[in-house]
Amino acid sequence: MTRLPGILRALILLLLAAALLLPSFWRASPAAGRAVRIRSAADLGRADSLLAGSPPAALAYESKQPPTAAELETLSAAAERAPLFVAAPEGVRLVEAAATARPLAGRAAAVSFRVRGPAGDSARVYLSDAGANVDSITVAADARGEAAGAFRVRPAAPGWREWRVTARWGRGGSAVGVAGAWVDSAGPPRVLVRAGFPDWEAKFVIRTLEESGVTVASTLALGRGLSVAEGAGGAITPMRLAQLDAVVVLDGAPLAPAEAATLAAWTSRGGGVLVAGDRAGEAGFGLVRGGERAVSVEGTAIRWALPPELAPLPSERVGGEAQPFGAAFAGTMVGASSPAGGVLALRPLGRGRAAALALTETWRWRMEAGRIAEHREFWRSLVDWLASSRSEPLSIQIADVTGPVGVRREVRVYDSRGQASAAVPPIIITRPGGAVDTLRLARDASSPGVFHASFAPAAEGLYTIAFAGERPRAAFRASAAAAPAADAWARLSLLASRSGGRVVSEDSLGRVVDGLTAGGPAGRMPSPALIFGILLALGAAEWAIRRLTGRA
Repeated sequence: MTRLPGILRALILLLLAAALLLPSFWRASPAAGRAVRIRSAADLGRADSLLAGSPPAALAYESKQPPTAAELETLSAAAERAPLFVAAPEGVRLVEAAATARPLAGRAAAVSFRVRGPAGDSARVYLSDAGANVDSITVAADARGEAAGAFRVRPAAPGWREWRVTARWGRGGSAVGVAGAWVDSAGPPRVLVRAGFPDWEAKFVIRTLEESGVTVASTLALGRGLSVAEGAGGAITPMRLAQLDAVVVLDGAPLAPAEAATLAAWTSRGGGVLVAGDRAGEAGFGLVRGGERAVSVEGTAIRWALPPELAPLPSERVGGEAQPFGAAFAGTMVGASSPAGGVLALRPLGRGRAAALALTETWRWRMEAGRIAEHREFWRSLVDWLASSRSEPLSIQIADVTGPVGVRREVRVYDSRGQASAAVPPIIITRPGGAVDTLRLARDASSPGVFHASFAPAAEGLYTIAFAGERPRAAFRASAAAAPAADAWARLSLLASRSGGRVVSEDSLGRVVDGLTAGGPAGRMPSPALIFGILLALGAAEWAIRRLTGRA
Protein backbone atom coordinates (compact mmCIF):
# COMPACT_ATOMS: atom_id res chain seq x y z
CA MET A 1 0.00 0.00 0.00
CA THR A 2 2.90 2.32 0.68
CA ARG A 3 4.19 2.10 -2.91
CA LEU A 4 0.84 2.75 -4.59
CA PRO A 5 0.93 6.59 -4.49
CA GLY A 6 4.38 6.50 -6.06
CA ILE A 7 3.08 4.27 -8.86
CA LEU A 8 0.13 6.61 -9.40
CA ARG A 9 2.47 9.58 -9.59
CA ALA A 10 4.52 7.73 -12.23
CA LEU A 11 1.36 7.02 -14.24
CA ILE A 12 0.34 10.66 -14.01
CA LEU A 13 3.75 11.75 -15.29
CA LEU A 14 3.56 9.25 -18.16
CA LEU A 15 0.12 10.48 -19.19
CA LEU A 16 1.28 14.08 -19.00
CA ALA A 17 4.16 13.20 -21.31
CA ALA A 18 1.75 11.40 -23.65
CA ALA A 19 -0.54 14.42 -23.69
CA LEU A 20 2.39 16.58 -24.73
CA LEU A 21 4.06 14.21 -27.20
CA LEU A 22 1.22 12.34 -28.93
CA PRO A 23 -0.21 15.35 -30.82
CA SER A 24 3.20 16.25 -32.16
CA PHE A 25 3.80 12.59 -33.11
CA TRP A 26 0.59 12.53 -35.13
CA ARG A 27 1.51 15.80 -36.79
CA ALA A 28 5.01 14.54 -37.58
CA SER A 29 3.66 11.38 -39.25
CA PRO A 30 0.37 12.47 -40.84
CA ALA A 31 0.42 9.74 -43.46
CA ALA A 32 1.46 6.72 -41.44
CA GLY A 33 -1.29 4.10 -41.58
CA ARG A 34 -3.87 6.61 -42.80
CA ALA A 35 -5.12 8.09 -46.03
CA VAL A 36 -3.70 11.35 -47.31
CA ARG A 37 -6.52 13.50 -48.67
CA ILE A 38 -5.68 15.76 -51.61
CA ARG A 39 -8.27 18.51 -51.89
CA SER A 40 -6.32 21.14 -53.82
CA ALA A 41 -3.05 21.93 -55.56
CA ALA A 42 -1.75 23.22 -52.23
CA ASP A 43 -1.89 19.68 -50.82
CA LEU A 44 0.19 18.46 -53.74
CA GLY A 45 2.61 21.33 -53.19
CA ARG A 46 3.69 19.61 -50.00
CA ALA A 47 5.13 16.79 -52.09
CA ASP A 48 7.83 15.94 -49.55
CA SER A 49 5.21 14.57 -47.15
CA LEU A 50 3.84 12.36 -49.94
CA LEU A 51 7.16 11.06 -51.21
CA ALA A 52 9.20 10.68 -48.01
CA GLY A 53 8.83 8.86 -44.75
CA SER A 54 6.43 6.00 -44.11
CA PRO A 55 4.02 5.51 -47.03
CA PRO A 56 0.36 6.27 -46.37
CA ALA A 57 -2.29 3.56 -46.46
CA ALA A 58 -3.96 5.31 -49.40
CA LEU A 59 -4.16 8.55 -51.38
CA ALA A 60 -7.55 10.16 -51.89
CA TYR A 61 -7.85 12.74 -54.69
CA GLU A 62 -10.90 14.85 -53.78
CA SER A 63 -10.34 17.97 -55.86
CA LYS A 64 -13.10 18.84 -58.33
CA GLN A 65 -10.49 20.27 -60.71
CA PRO A 66 -8.57 17.97 -63.07
CA PRO A 67 -4.85 17.81 -62.30
CA THR A 68 -2.32 19.64 -64.45
CA ALA A 69 0.52 17.80 -66.17
CA ALA A 70 2.93 18.67 -63.34
CA GLU A 71 0.43 17.56 -60.69
CA LEU A 72 -0.06 14.28 -62.53
CA GLU A 73 3.66 13.62 -62.34
CA THR A 74 3.66 14.24 -58.59
CA LEU A 75 0.66 11.96 -58.19
CA SER A 76 2.36 9.33 -60.33
CA ALA A 77 5.38 9.27 -58.01
CA ALA A 78 3.18 9.20 -54.91
CA ALA A 79 1.02 6.41 -56.35
CA GLU A 80 4.09 4.16 -56.52
CA ARG A 81 4.04 4.14 -52.71
CA ALA A 82 0.30 3.83 -52.00
CA PRO A 83 -2.96 3.08 -53.85
CA LEU A 84 -4.67 6.12 -55.32
CA PHE A 85 -8.44 6.60 -55.12
CA VAL A 86 -10.06 9.31 -57.22
CA ALA A 87 -13.46 10.94 -56.80
CA ALA A 88 -14.45 11.73 -60.39
CA PRO A 89 -17.04 14.51 -60.70
CA GLU A 90 -20.56 13.52 -61.66
CA GLY A 91 -21.03 13.35 -65.40
CA VAL A 92 -17.37 12.75 -66.28
CA ARG A 93 -17.05 9.81 -68.66
CA LEU A 94 -13.66 8.20 -68.88
CA VAL A 95 -11.82 5.73 -71.07
CA GLU A 96 -8.48 4.21 -70.09
CA ALA A 97 -6.70 2.30 -72.85
CA ALA A 98 -3.42 0.38 -72.82
CA ALA A 99 -1.68 -1.86 -75.35
CA THR A 100 0.47 -4.94 -74.83
CA ALA A 101 3.83 -3.73 -73.54
CA ARG A 102 5.89 -5.15 -76.40
CA PRO A 103 3.79 -6.30 -79.35
CA LEU A 104 5.43 -8.04 -82.29
CA ALA A 105 4.55 -7.49 -85.92
CA GLY A 106 2.22 -10.19 -87.19
CA ARG A 107 1.61 -11.64 -83.71
CA ALA A 108 -1.54 -11.40 -81.60
CA ALA A 109 -1.53 -8.59 -79.03
CA ALA A 110 -4.19 -6.79 -77.02
CA VAL A 111 -5.61 -3.33 -76.46
CA SER A 112 -7.35 -3.39 -73.09
CA PHE A 113 -9.70 -0.70 -71.84
CA ARG A 114 -11.59 0.42 -68.77
CA VAL A 115 -14.54 2.80 -69.04
CA ARG A 116 -16.47 4.80 -66.47
CA GLY A 117 -19.89 6.36 -66.84
CA PRO A 118 -23.39 6.24 -65.35
CA ALA A 119 -23.90 3.22 -63.10
CA GLY A 120 -25.97 0.52 -64.78
CA ASP A 121 -25.69 2.09 -68.23
CA SER A 122 -24.22 0.31 -71.24
CA ALA A 123 -21.68 1.64 -73.71
CA ARG A 124 -20.67 0.65 -77.21
CA VAL A 125 -16.86 0.66 -77.32
CA TYR A 126 -15.12 1.06 -80.68
CA LEU A 127 -11.51 0.32 -81.63
CA SER A 128 -10.01 2.52 -84.35
CA ASP A 129 -6.79 1.77 -86.19
CA ALA A 130 -5.37 4.26 -88.71
CA GLY A 131 -8.59 6.28 -88.50
CA ALA A 132 -11.01 3.43 -89.26
CA ASN A 133 -13.18 1.47 -86.83
CA VAL A 134 -12.00 -2.14 -86.92
CA ASP A 135 -13.86 -3.71 -83.99
CA SER A 136 -16.49 -2.96 -81.38
CA ILE A 137 -18.02 -4.46 -78.26
CA THR A 138 -20.86 -3.58 -75.87
CA VAL A 139 -20.11 -3.42 -72.14
CA ALA A 140 -22.36 -2.71 -69.16
CA ALA A 141 -21.25 -0.60 -66.22
CA ASP A 142 -21.54 -2.12 -62.75
CA ALA A 143 -22.93 -0.43 -59.67
CA ARG A 144 -19.74 1.66 -59.44
CA GLY A 145 -20.13 2.83 -63.04
CA GLU A 146 -17.14 0.81 -64.29
CA ALA A 147 -16.68 -1.74 -67.07
CA ALA A 148 -13.65 -3.30 -68.71
CA GLY A 149 -12.77 -5.32 -71.78
CA ALA A 150 -10.14 -5.82 -74.46
CA PHE A 151 -9.66 -6.11 -78.21
CA ARG A 152 -7.32 -8.57 -79.86
CA VAL A 153 -5.12 -6.94 -82.49
CA ARG A 154 -2.37 -8.12 -84.79
CA PRO A 155 -0.19 -5.19 -85.93
CA ALA A 156 1.05 -5.80 -89.45
CA ALA A 157 4.29 -3.81 -89.47
CA PRO A 158 6.97 -2.74 -86.98
CA GLY A 159 7.17 0.82 -85.69
CA TRP A 160 5.05 3.12 -83.56
CA ARG A 161 1.37 2.20 -83.47
CA GLU A 162 -1.60 3.93 -81.86
CA TRP A 163 -5.13 2.65 -81.32
CA ARG A 164 -8.07 4.87 -80.44
CA VAL A 165 -10.77 3.53 -78.08
CA THR A 166 -14.10 5.40 -78.09
CA ALA A 167 -16.99 4.69 -75.72
CA ARG A 168 -20.49 5.95 -76.55
CA TRP A 169 -22.93 5.65 -73.66
CA GLY A 170 -26.58 4.71 -74.10
CA ARG A 171 -27.77 7.66 -71.99
CA GLY A 172 -25.66 10.07 -73.99
CA GLY A 173 -22.09 11.24 -73.85
CA SER A 174 -18.84 9.73 -75.04
CA ALA A 175 -15.18 9.52 -74.11
CA VAL A 176 -11.96 8.65 -75.91
CA GLY A 177 -8.73 6.98 -74.86
CA VAL A 178 -5.56 6.34 -76.86
CA ALA A 179 -3.22 3.37 -76.47
CA GLY A 180 0.23 3.40 -78.04
CA ALA A 181 3.09 0.91 -78.33
CA TRP A 182 6.31 0.34 -80.20
CA VAL A 183 5.82 -2.72 -82.40
CA ASP A 184 8.97 -4.79 -82.77
CA SER A 185 9.80 -6.70 -85.93
CA ALA A 186 9.18 -10.44 -86.10
CA GLY A 187 8.73 -13.01 -88.81
CA PRO A 188 6.02 -15.69 -88.93
CA PRO A 189 6.19 -18.03 -85.91
CA ARG A 190 8.32 -21.12 -86.53
CA VAL A 191 6.59 -24.11 -84.98
CA LEU A 192 7.36 -27.81 -84.65
CA VAL A 193 4.28 -30.04 -84.28
CA ARG A 194 5.14 -33.40 -82.68
CA ALA A 195 2.23 -35.84 -83.10
CA GLY A 196 1.53 -39.52 -82.59
CA PHE A 197 0.11 -41.86 -85.23
CA PRO A 198 -1.55 -39.65 -87.93
CA ASP A 199 -5.10 -38.73 -86.92
CA TRP A 200 -7.65 -35.99 -87.61
CA GLU A 201 -6.36 -33.71 -84.84
CA ALA A 202 -2.76 -33.73 -86.10
CA LYS A 203 -3.94 -33.22 -89.68
CA PHE A 204 -6.11 -30.20 -88.95
CA VAL A 205 -3.81 -28.55 -86.39
CA ILE A 206 -1.01 -28.57 -88.98
CA ARG A 207 -3.37 -27.38 -91.72
CA THR A 208 -4.89 -24.53 -89.72
CA LEU A 209 -1.46 -23.25 -88.64
CA GLU A 210 -0.20 -23.32 -92.22
CA GLU A 211 -3.35 -21.50 -93.39
CA SER A 212 -2.71 -18.75 -90.84
CA GLY A 213 0.82 -18.11 -92.09
CA VAL A 214 2.81 -20.08 -89.52
CA THR A 215 5.98 -21.84 -90.68
CA VAL A 216 5.31 -25.45 -89.65
CA ALA A 217 7.56 -28.48 -89.38
CA SER A 218 6.01 -31.74 -88.22
CA THR A 219 6.94 -35.18 -86.97
CA LEU A 220 4.34 -37.99 -87.09
CA ALA A 221 5.11 -41.20 -85.21
CA LEU A 222 4.33 -44.43 -87.11
CA GLY A 223 5.21 -46.87 -84.33
CA ARG A 224 8.13 -49.26 -83.80
CA GLY A 225 10.47 -46.27 -83.63
CA LEU A 226 9.56 -45.05 -87.12
CA SER A 227 8.33 -41.55 -87.93
CA VAL A 228 7.66 -39.22 -90.82
CA ALA A 229 9.37 -35.81 -90.50
CA GLU A 230 8.33 -32.90 -92.69
CA GLY A 231 10.18 -29.64 -93.16
CA ALA A 232 13.12 -29.67 -90.77
CA GLY A 233 11.40 -31.96 -88.25
CA GLY A 234 13.04 -34.78 -86.36
CA ALA A 235 14.50 -35.27 -82.94
CA ILE A 236 14.17 -32.57 -80.31
CA THR A 237 17.72 -31.34 -79.75
CA PRO A 238 19.15 -27.97 -78.63
CA MET A 239 20.40 -27.35 -82.18
CA ARG A 240 16.95 -28.06 -83.63
CA LEU A 241 15.15 -25.91 -81.04
CA ALA A 242 17.41 -22.95 -81.79
CA GLN A 243 15.59 -22.70 -85.15
CA LEU A 244 12.10 -22.60 -83.58
CA ASP A 245 9.81 -20.24 -81.69
CA ALA A 246 7.37 -22.83 -80.31
CA VAL A 247 6.79 -26.57 -80.05
CA VAL A 248 3.36 -28.27 -79.96
CA VAL A 249 3.31 -31.80 -78.55
CA LEU A 250 -0.06 -33.41 -79.36
CA ASP A 251 -1.82 -36.29 -77.66
CA GLY A 252 -0.05 -39.61 -78.06
CA ALA A 253 3.18 -38.12 -79.39
CA PRO A 254 6.32 -39.90 -78.18
CA LEU A 255 8.46 -37.72 -75.92
CA ALA A 256 11.48 -39.29 -74.27
CA PRO A 257 12.50 -38.01 -70.80
CA ALA A 258 15.67 -36.49 -72.26
CA GLU A 259 13.61 -34.65 -74.91
CA ALA A 260 11.19 -33.36 -72.25
CA ALA A 261 14.13 -32.05 -70.20
CA THR A 262 15.61 -30.41 -73.30
CA LEU A 263 12.25 -28.76 -74.05
CA ALA A 264 11.88 -27.46 -70.49
CA ALA A 265 15.39 -25.97 -70.50
CA TRP A 266 14.81 -24.35 -73.91
CA THR A 267 11.46 -22.91 -72.78
CA SER A 268 13.02 -21.35 -69.69
CA ARG A 269 15.44 -19.49 -71.98
CA GLY A 270 12.64 -17.92 -74.04
CA GLY A 271 10.91 -20.63 -76.09
CA GLY A 272 7.28 -21.68 -76.03
CA VAL A 273 5.85 -25.18 -75.59
CA LEU A 274 2.34 -26.63 -75.56
CA VAL A 275 1.64 -30.16 -74.34
CA ALA A 276 -1.75 -31.71 -75.11
CA GLY A 277 -3.80 -34.68 -74.04
CA ASP A 278 -1.96 -37.26 -71.98
CA ARG A 279 1.08 -34.94 -71.95
CA ALA A 280 -0.84 -32.12 -70.21
CA GLY A 281 0.25 -33.35 -66.79
CA GLU A 282 3.96 -33.45 -67.59
CA ALA A 283 5.60 -32.47 -64.29
CA GLY A 284 8.72 -31.35 -66.12
CA PHE A 285 6.90 -28.21 -67.30
CA GLY A 286 5.42 -27.37 -63.88
CA LEU A 287 1.91 -26.69 -65.21
CA VAL A 288 -0.71 -29.10 -63.88
CA ARG A 289 -1.15 -32.52 -62.36
CA GLY A 290 -2.43 -35.17 -64.71
CA GLY A 291 -6.14 -36.03 -64.86
CA GLU A 292 -7.73 -39.37 -64.13
CA ARG A 293 -9.15 -40.48 -67.50
CA ALA A 294 -10.36 -39.35 -70.91
CA VAL A 295 -13.93 -37.99 -71.09
CA SER A 296 -16.13 -36.26 -73.63
CA VAL A 297 -16.34 -32.49 -73.13
CA GLU A 298 -18.98 -30.46 -74.95
CA GLY A 299 -18.10 -26.98 -76.18
CA THR A 300 -21.05 -25.37 -74.37
CA ALA A 301 -19.72 -26.66 -71.03
CA ILE A 302 -16.30 -24.99 -71.35
CA ARG A 303 -15.81 -21.73 -69.45
CA TRP A 304 -13.07 -19.51 -70.86
CA ALA A 305 -10.99 -16.98 -68.90
CA LEU A 306 -8.18 -16.20 -71.31
CA PRO A 307 -5.77 -13.29 -71.62
CA PRO A 308 -7.12 -10.91 -74.28
CA GLU A 309 -4.42 -11.97 -76.76
CA LEU A 310 -5.93 -15.45 -76.95
CA ALA A 311 -9.10 -16.51 -78.76
CA PRO A 312 -11.47 -19.14 -77.28
CA LEU A 313 -13.15 -21.91 -79.19
CA PRO A 314 -16.81 -20.98 -79.77
CA SER A 315 -19.53 -22.35 -77.52
CA GLU A 316 -20.91 -25.09 -79.76
CA ARG A 317 -22.67 -28.38 -79.09
CA VAL A 318 -19.61 -30.29 -80.22
CA GLY A 319 -18.51 -33.23 -78.13
CA GLY A 320 -14.76 -33.65 -78.24
CA GLU A 321 -12.58 -36.05 -76.30
CA ALA A 322 -10.44 -34.52 -73.58
CA GLN A 323 -8.23 -35.55 -70.71
CA PRO A 324 -9.02 -32.83 -68.12
CA PHE A 325 -6.18 -32.18 -65.74
CA GLY A 326 -6.19 -31.86 -61.99
CA ALA A 327 -4.80 -29.14 -59.73
CA ALA A 328 -2.54 -26.50 -61.22
CA PHE A 329 0.92 -25.80 -59.87
CA ALA A 330 1.76 -22.40 -58.41
CA GLY A 331 2.07 -19.70 -61.06
CA THR A 332 -0.28 -21.43 -63.51
CA MET A 333 -3.36 -19.67 -64.88
CA VAL A 334 -6.31 -21.91 -65.76
CA GLY A 335 -7.64 -20.31 -68.96
CA ALA A 336 -10.47 -22.77 -69.60
CA SER A 337 -12.27 -25.33 -67.48
CA SER A 338 -15.15 -27.79 -67.64
CA PRO A 339 -17.14 -29.68 -65.01
CA ALA A 340 -14.70 -32.57 -65.49
CA GLY A 341 -11.61 -30.42 -64.76
CA GLY A 342 -9.18 -27.97 -66.32
CA VAL A 343 -9.02 -27.71 -70.11
CA LEU A 344 -6.32 -25.09 -70.82
CA ALA A 345 -3.54 -23.88 -68.54
CA LEU A 346 -0.93 -21.19 -69.17
CA ARG A 347 2.14 -20.02 -67.32
CA PRO A 348 5.45 -18.21 -67.76
CA LEU A 349 8.43 -20.52 -67.47
CA GLY A 350 11.65 -18.57 -66.97
CA ARG A 351 11.83 -16.20 -69.94
CA GLY A 352 9.53 -18.44 -71.97
CA ARG A 353 5.93 -19.66 -71.86
CA ALA A 354 4.27 -23.02 -71.45
CA ALA A 355 0.70 -24.26 -71.97
CA ALA A 356 -1.24 -27.46 -71.32
CA LEU A 357 -4.31 -28.35 -73.42
CA ALA A 358 -6.62 -31.15 -72.30
CA LEU A 359 -8.69 -31.14 -75.52
CA THR A 360 -7.55 -33.80 -77.96
CA GLU A 361 -10.19 -33.27 -80.68
CA THR A 362 -10.38 -29.56 -81.47
CA TRP A 363 -10.81 -30.53 -85.13
CA ARG A 364 -14.51 -31.19 -84.40
CA TRP A 365 -15.12 -27.43 -84.06
CA ARG A 366 -13.79 -27.02 -87.60
CA MET A 367 -15.34 -30.01 -89.34
CA GLU A 368 -18.58 -30.72 -87.42
CA ALA A 369 -19.55 -27.18 -86.33
CA GLY A 370 -18.14 -25.48 -89.43
CA ARG A 371 -16.25 -22.89 -87.33
CA ILE A 372 -13.17 -22.86 -89.55
CA ALA A 373 -12.12 -19.25 -88.87
CA GLU A 374 -12.61 -19.59 -85.11
CA HIS A 375 -10.64 -22.86 -84.97
CA ARG A 376 -7.84 -21.21 -86.95
CA GLU A 377 -7.75 -18.13 -84.69
CA PHE A 378 -7.72 -20.31 -81.55
CA TRP A 379 -4.58 -22.13 -82.68
CA ARG A 380 -2.90 -19.11 -84.26
CA SER A 381 -3.39 -16.88 -81.22
CA LEU A 382 -2.15 -19.67 -78.96
CA VAL A 383 1.00 -20.12 -81.07
CA ASP A 384 1.49 -16.32 -81.17
CA TRP A 385 1.31 -16.23 -77.37
CA LEU A 386 3.82 -19.07 -77.03
CA ALA A 387 6.18 -17.52 -79.57
CA SER A 388 6.08 -13.95 -78.23
CA SER A 389 7.82 -14.24 -74.88
CA ARG A 390 10.62 -11.84 -73.97
CA SER A 391 13.64 -13.86 -74.96
CA GLU A 392 16.22 -11.05 -75.15
CA PRO A 393 18.78 -11.05 -72.35
CA LEU A 394 18.70 -7.22 -72.41
CA SER A 395 15.39 -5.37 -72.53
CA ILE A 396 14.28 -1.73 -72.38
CA GLN A 397 11.10 -0.61 -70.63
CA ILE A 398 9.42 2.73 -70.11
CA ALA A 399 6.40 2.96 -67.81
CA ASP A 400 4.21 5.39 -69.77
CA VAL A 401 4.68 5.47 -73.53
CA THR A 402 2.78 8.75 -73.99
CA GLY A 403 2.74 11.98 -72.01
CA PRO A 404 3.30 15.74 -72.02
CA VAL A 405 6.50 17.50 -73.01
CA GLY A 406 8.79 18.96 -70.37
CA VAL A 407 8.39 16.12 -67.85
CA ARG A 408 11.38 13.91 -67.14
CA ARG A 409 10.85 10.24 -68.03
CA GLU A 410 12.59 7.20 -66.59
CA VAL A 411 13.91 4.37 -68.76
CA ARG A 412 14.75 1.00 -67.24
CA VAL A 413 17.09 -1.65 -68.64
CA TYR A 414 16.77 -5.24 -67.42
CA ASP A 415 19.80 -7.51 -67.74
CA SER A 416 18.95 -11.22 -67.37
CA ARG A 417 22.34 -12.53 -68.48
CA GLY A 418 23.36 -13.25 -64.89
CA GLN A 419 26.88 -11.84 -65.41
CA ALA A 420 27.61 -9.06 -62.95
CA SER A 421 30.72 -7.96 -64.81
CA ALA A 422 29.13 -7.92 -68.29
CA ALA A 423 28.94 -4.46 -69.83
CA VAL A 424 25.59 -3.03 -70.91
CA PRO A 425 25.62 -1.22 -74.27
CA PRO A 426 24.86 2.51 -74.19
CA ILE A 427 21.24 3.62 -74.61
CA ILE A 428 20.63 5.79 -77.66
CA ILE A 429 17.58 8.04 -77.93
CA THR A 430 16.56 9.54 -81.25
CA ARG A 431 14.51 12.70 -80.83
CA PRO A 432 11.94 14.15 -83.27
CA GLY A 433 13.85 15.63 -86.18
CA GLY A 434 16.65 13.05 -86.00
CA ALA A 435 18.89 14.40 -83.22
CA VAL A 436 20.60 11.57 -81.31
CA ASP A 437 21.60 11.53 -77.63
CA THR A 438 23.23 8.93 -75.39
CA LEU A 439 21.53 8.27 -72.06
CA ARG A 440 23.66 7.71 -68.98
CA LEU A 441 22.85 4.40 -67.26
CA ALA A 442 23.03 4.03 -63.48
CA ARG A 443 22.95 0.65 -61.74
CA ASP A 444 20.11 0.06 -59.27
CA ALA A 445 21.88 -0.83 -56.02
CA SER A 446 18.80 -2.58 -54.61
CA SER A 447 17.94 -4.63 -57.71
CA PRO A 448 20.70 -6.63 -59.43
CA GLY A 449 20.48 -6.51 -63.20
CA VAL A 450 18.41 -3.32 -63.29
CA PHE A 451 19.69 -0.01 -64.68
CA HIS A 452 18.09 3.43 -64.82
CA ALA A 453 18.31 6.35 -67.22
CA SER A 454 16.14 9.38 -67.86
CA PHE A 455 15.38 12.02 -70.46
CA ALA A 456 13.15 15.07 -70.75
CA PRO A 457 11.14 15.43 -73.99
CA ALA A 458 11.48 19.06 -75.07
CA ALA A 459 9.28 18.93 -78.17
CA GLU A 460 6.23 17.07 -79.37
CA GLY A 461 6.80 13.95 -81.41
CA LEU A 462 8.17 10.42 -81.26
CA TYR A 463 11.31 9.50 -79.28
CA THR A 464 12.77 6.06 -80.09
CA ILE A 465 15.07 4.23 -77.68
CA ALA A 466 17.62 1.56 -78.62
CA PHE A 467 20.85 -0.07 -77.60
CA ALA A 468 23.80 1.34 -79.52
CA GLY A 469 24.03 -0.22 -82.98
CA GLU A 470 20.65 -2.00 -82.73
CA ARG A 471 17.08 -1.36 -83.86
CA PRO A 472 14.73 0.57 -81.51
CA ARG A 473 13.31 -1.46 -78.65
CA ALA A 474 10.94 1.14 -77.16
CA ALA A 475 9.44 4.53 -77.90
CA PHE A 476 7.74 7.49 -76.25
CA ARG A 477 5.33 9.95 -77.89
CA ALA A 478 5.32 13.44 -76.35
CA SER A 479 2.24 15.64 -76.68
CA ALA A 480 1.38 19.20 -75.73
CA ALA A 481 1.82 19.94 -72.03
CA ALA A 482 -1.66 21.35 -71.48
CA ALA A 483 -4.03 18.38 -71.65
CA PRO A 484 -7.81 18.84 -71.93
CA ALA A 485 -9.72 18.31 -68.70
CA ALA A 486 -11.31 15.05 -69.87
CA ASP A 487 -7.90 13.68 -70.83
CA ALA A 488 -6.49 14.66 -67.44
CA TRP A 489 -9.28 12.76 -65.68
CA ALA A 490 -8.64 9.77 -67.93
CA ARG A 491 -4.90 9.76 -67.15
CA LEU A 492 -5.66 10.13 -63.44
CA SER A 493 -8.08 7.21 -63.65
CA LEU A 494 -5.47 5.05 -65.37
CA LEU A 495 -2.92 6.01 -62.73
CA ALA A 496 -5.36 5.00 -59.98
CA SER A 497 -5.99 1.56 -61.46
CA ARG A 498 -2.25 0.89 -61.91
CA SER A 499 -1.57 1.78 -58.27
CA GLY A 500 -4.12 -0.67 -56.92
CA GLY A 501 -6.78 1.96 -56.33
CA ARG A 502 -9.67 2.99 -58.56
CA VAL A 503 -12.10 5.75 -59.49
CA VAL A 504 -15.09 5.95 -57.16
CA SER A 505 -18.12 8.22 -56.85
CA GLU A 506 -17.76 11.37 -54.78
CA ASP A 507 -20.16 10.21 -52.08
CA SER A 508 -18.41 6.85 -51.62
CA LEU A 509 -14.77 7.96 -51.53
CA GLY A 510 -14.70 8.53 -47.79
CA ARG A 511 -16.31 5.16 -47.08
CA VAL A 512 -13.89 3.29 -49.36
CA VAL A 513 -10.79 4.93 -47.90
CA ASP A 514 -11.99 4.63 -44.29
CA GLY A 515 -12.57 0.93 -44.91
CA LEU A 516 -8.95 0.55 -46.00
CA THR A 517 -7.49 2.40 -43.03
CA ALA A 518 -9.82 1.16 -40.28
CA GLY A 519 -7.81 -0.46 -37.52
CA GLY A 520 -4.50 0.83 -38.86
CA PRO A 521 -1.59 1.53 -36.55
CA ALA A 522 -2.12 5.25 -36.71
CA GLY A 523 -5.85 5.72 -36.66
CA ARG A 524 -7.63 8.46 -34.74
CA MET A 525 -5.51 10.42 -32.24
CA PRO A 526 -6.53 9.86 -28.58
CA SER A 527 -8.90 12.60 -27.44
CA PRO A 528 -7.30 15.29 -25.22
CA ALA A 529 -10.49 15.23 -23.10
CA LEU A 530 -9.99 11.49 -22.52
CA ILE A 531 -6.38 12.00 -21.43
CA PHE A 532 -7.46 14.84 -19.09
CA GLY A 533 -10.19 12.64 -17.60
CA ILE A 534 -7.73 9.84 -16.88
CA LEU A 535 -5.32 12.31 -15.26
CA LEU A 536 -8.13 13.70 -13.10
CA ALA A 537 -9.20 10.22 -12.02
CA LEU A 538 -5.65 9.19 -11.13
CA GLY A 539 -5.11 12.41 -9.14
CA ALA A 540 -8.32 11.84 -7.19
CA ALA A 541 -7.31 8.25 -6.52
CA GLU A 542 -3.95 9.31 -5.13
CA TRP A 543 -5.60 11.95 -2.86
CA ALA A 544 -8.08 9.35 -1.56
CA ILE A 545 -5.32 6.87 -0.81
CA ARG A 546 -3.37 9.52 1.08
CA ARG A 547 -6.46 10.37 3.19
CA LEU A 548 -7.06 6.71 3.97
CA THR A 549 -3.43 6.16 4.98
CA GLY A 550 -3.33 9.33 7.06
CA ARG A 551 -0.69 11.00 4.89
CA ALA A 552 -2.90 13.68 3.31
